[in-house]
Amino acid sequence: MNKGYVTAASLAVLTQGLSLCSAAQADGFPGIAMIAPGFGYYAIDTGFDSKLKAYGTVDAFASYHDSGHSSGTQLGGGGAWTNKLGVYARTPVAKDTVLEMDVEEGFNVNGNTVGQNWSSIGTLRLAVAALRSKDYGKLEIGKTYGMATPTFADPFLASYGSPYTYLAVPAAGKGAYYLDLRPKHTVAYTTPTFHGWNVGTAASFGLDDHASEGRTLRGGGAKVQYTDKQLILLASFNRYLSDPWEDGGQLKQTANYYKSLSAFYDFGPFSSSLTWQRQDVDEPGSPSTTVVTAGFILPLGKRDLTRLVLVKRTVAFGAKDAYGAMIGYDHFFTPRLATYVHLGMISNQRNASVTYEGTPVEQAGDDPQNLTVGVYYHF
Repeated sequence: MNKGYVTAASLAVLTQGLSLCSAAQADGFPGIAMIAPGFGYYAIDTGFDSKLKAYGTVDAFASYHDSGHSSGTQLGGGGAWTNKLGVYARTPVAKDTVLEMDVEEGFNVNGNTVGQNWSSIGTLRLAVAALRSKDYGKLEIGKTYGMATPTFADPFLASYGSPYTYLAVPAAGKGAYYLDLRPKHTVAYTTPTFHGWNVGTAASFGLDDHASEGRTLRGGGAKVQYTDKQLILLASFNRYLSDPWEDGGQLKQTANYYKSLSAFYDFGPFSSSLTWQRQDVDEPGSPSTTVVTAGFILPLGKRDLTRLVLVKRTVAFGAKDAYGAMIGYDHFFTPRLATYVHLGMISNQRNASVTYEGTPVEQAGDDPQNLTVGVYYHF
């Protein structure tokens, strides 16, 4: 993999791994390429040679928050990137065909270190084996990227410090279920790209008795994408069952339906994105949640980057809508070492109480605001 800024060739594999799903060679989106090294080899390495690499990210920040009824400071980790450790392995099995494996775990920098149980795949961020072929596409098995709304719907990559992360969570209700970006026990297949188009599919199985209540299939989905050097279009649909919940003394699982449409366009000086996503819960009285997100990424040379996100969250009833915005600046000392400043806020309607980056929201309608300064390093 290129030790400097990510090449245009590797951007295509990055988008595939992050639910933008493309095997085409993309020449645009330099702002995305600047932040791409944080995703590790599995997401951005296009090679077909043998490779064994350890990788990871260390991110630490200081922040000040104010929600109107509460204010304070905090030191923490993961403001821009999740702290993580991973091991990536790849070996050729035929011409232009490789077997890939990746295991990745997150950790904190405040004393609560690596996840408590390394033997449980369910606690890992990523645990996947894949067969990738230039001619036949990619087959993945394990805890891997599904077909949900793409990470790049948010220019800040749905990080801990982004208001999008909190506004995209479904509204509370019986049977509401938050779909993991990387569902466990998943089999996924992505076709080769033909004239810019490809299709991805995934199915997640109920191998965890507590979560599945004996159901063989937990859920699945599909997505269709078009990519060229300036434009990415994506549509996805998923259906997943909630965790079991008690209804009249009986355990019940409820179907959740996830739909999204995304467009990403590179104007040259900057790139922009617009995403619509909706979650419907198949349970009377549980509200639907709709999120519309606009994003902008502006590179300032090869060492500086400005990002902006605007988010609108609409809940079907109850005056629980909310809005969010954040602007951020990254300065790269090297392609893998950067400092950042984020200024963000969430505006809650009178009955909404969406929190933001650990900011206490003591009363419905409070508007949490946050200023964060941090540094991250990818190795």
